[in-house]
Amino acid sequence: MTFNPKTIVLYSVGLLGGSIGLALRNSGFKGRIIGLSSPEKLQVALKLGCIDEGFPYEKLDETVSRTDLLILCSPISVIMETIQKLASMPLPKGLVITDVGSTKKNICEIAAEKLPKQVHFIGGHPMAGSEKSGPSAADPYLFQNAIHVLTPPGGTPAEIDLEIARFFEHYLGSRALFLDHDRHDRIVAAVSHLPHLLAVSLVNAAQEAENSIPGTLDLAAGGFRDMTRIAGASYDLWHDILSTNKNALLPLIDGMIGRLNEVKQRLRNDSLRELFEGSQKTRSRIPINAKGFIRELSEVLVVVKDQPGIIARIATSLAAENININDIEVLKVREGEGGTIRLAFDSAAVAGKAVAILQKAGFQARERT
Repeated sequence: MTFNPKTIVLYSVGLLGGSIGLALRNSGFKGRIIGLSSPEKLQVALKLGCIDEGFPYEKLDETVSRTDLLILCSPISVIMETIQKLASMPLPKGLVITDVGSTKKNICEIAAEKLPKQVHFIGGHPMAGSEKSGPSAADPYLFQNAIHVLTPPGGTPAEIDLEIARFFEHYLGSRALFLDHDRHDRIVAAVSHLPHLLAVSLVNAAQEAENSIPGTLDLAAGGFRDMTRIAGASYDLWHDILSTNKNALLPLIDGMIGRLNEVKQRLRNDSLRELFEGSQKTRSRIPINAKGFIRELSEVLVVVKDQPGIIARIATSLAAENININDIEVLKVREGEGGTIRLAFDSAAVAGKAVAILQKAGFQARERT
């Protein structure tokens, strides 16, 4: 690996910054990891081993002078402000700067305009996160098999960009995907930002119905909860994302209004079949069991009793036959009785072998099709 930084600085050691630090250390990175953050976050990050040294944000100029890789892990507006600050500092030749912002166009344009030519900036967006925040929620496996979008200058990766991608794949376990920054923002507007606004609107509509018909929310079952799970996210987090992607998002909202009007008209005419069948075909092409994995995984469902050590028994049975579980999730559980666990594997062949092993061990297991 040609790109092999000896010192990495994490600007803001929260969930993502802390997780990057833990992932680096957990995967054998031998260099120095420095964190710049608030005193409270630095204290937690040092205790957990996310970083080796910690300094306040004000020490950026001193710290960056001895840095090979600077990763900006702040909210989008702060990332842009930090790039402006960096532009006025004496930066070491060959310094690589990247970020974790959820939108890329504004960040990349400011970096291209302001940063000196002796440093290399490549936009980044690891497609991973959590409803938790802060370094106490840091997870060394947060980026495992997650897509890590990289937006190189000019849109086409140079050799240094390929080396940076290999570095992140090796130490974070992520899967690099190169995109033009404008294309990235248009894609995430469609599959992330618009769904979030729709979820917020659905929850607020349900609250209005609750105000008129008390008890409405009591009947909000699994389907409604699944559709609106993301509506619980903080506005402070989403403000920067939405405000920097308005140009991509506003036309999509107009299109959605048009689609809802079409649904309204078709409902009047009892002619919704075509829309339902079209959405079924499209939905079937989305790898719903990928869970952030670039290649689709094969799933197995295991029905288990509610008893201590049950997940350990499943894992032990499979480990004894050298079967690796790529992903695991508790789908349903009823206290005192049992539940259903979803396991995911590399291929259908491995999933089939896992089913046979688990059934032989006394579990009720089947492949999920």
